[in-house]
Amino acid sequence: MQGITGSEWGENWREHQVERLVPVYHKTNVPSPQHFLRGKFTSWTSNGSCVEEIWKHFKETVFESIDCFVPHKIL
Repeated sequence: MQGITGSEWGENWREHQVERLVPVYHKTNVPSPQHFLRGKFTSWTSNGSCVEEIWKHFKETVFESIDCFVPHKIL
């Protein structure tokens, strides 16, 4: 019976990594998203009649801000 060497095992069982886009929060220009969020405040508070809708609009606005103003890198 022949054993498997370390390099053969590594080649056969290595998981392929998937590239993903990761925000780099510490490099964000903070005043830009602050200004953006202040401008959007009245729209996300007035677009909902219940707490769930206001929360939904708030999350959408925050994620839009992150997409626009936080730099991203590929890992």
